[in-house]
Amino acid sequence: MSLDSSTPNTHEQMKKAVKERALRILKMDEKVKRLSKDIDNGDTNLFFLEMFGKKVMFTSKLITSLQTAFGMSFYEQVSKELGELVGYEVKNQYKITGHIHGDAKFYLDNLLEDLKYTPNRTTEYQRLHEIYELNKDNLGELAEIPDSTVDVFIKKPDGTEIFIDITTVKPNKKEFRTMKEKILKWYFLRLSHGDIAPEKIQTYIAIPYNPESRTDNNYKRWGNFYDRQDLLVGDELWQLVSGGQFSLNDMIDIFREIGNESKEDIEKALNTDHF
Repeated sequence: MSLDSSTPNTHEQMKKAVKERALRILKMDEKVKRLSKDIDNGDTNLFFLEMFGKKVMFTSKLITSLQTAFGMSFYEQVSKELGELVGYEVKNQYKITGHIHGDAKFYLDNLLEDLKYTPNRTTEYQRLHEIYELNKDNLGELAEIPDSTVDVFIKKPDGTEIFIDITTVKPNKKEFRTMKEKILKWYFLRLSHGDIAPEKIQTYIAIPYNPESRTDNNYKRWGNFYDRQDLLVGDELWQLVSGGQFSLNDMIDIFREIGNESKEDIEKALNTDHF
């Protein structure tokens, strides 16, 4: 059941929901017991085990296993839970339908292949809206097209629709260019339905945290392949999906708490007195 954003304990419910989601995905207790047993049964490099000891080898295996289980789906699922707690309609893996007019495709192809391309979200949105207005009476059938799957779709009570593509924290320049093209297509696809004001459509690339800083969102990696306004970094993402009630620091605190709670089980599993 969704709660109104004015509910006093919404923040605490968000932290609880995120922690429970993380624990379900990570399955710490199960992994700690299994991986320690695996090492004891020889499922590790004998020479590295002698070099570094069981604790280091176990930690390496545990981190690898946790990263595999974690994936990108955690961020999508958490975004959905946070948004629903403030009364947003939220969907994961949402399929946009619409029609990309030939003029819009021509514009995007030429724009993004231009070696002198200077990203400008405002200008690009405006031009796509102009193309839509000129061709809205000649649009084809509304249907799915490639790259029309949105990681997180949010509809706010005021009618604003937000389309988010969540990616890894260090995409390369080719990936950024592909994502930039994708979110511009999403904008035109949504416009093509003809039932929403352009200012109510927001499309973003999102990075769950800044790999270079815990304290700010100053992210400039391959910045000439997107407009900074296209990008949600760390706290910008969590504040947006939660209506301003959940932060990156909250996320960090939750994982620190999970780590502290797991320490005793890890020490027991390792039986460090013998290594």
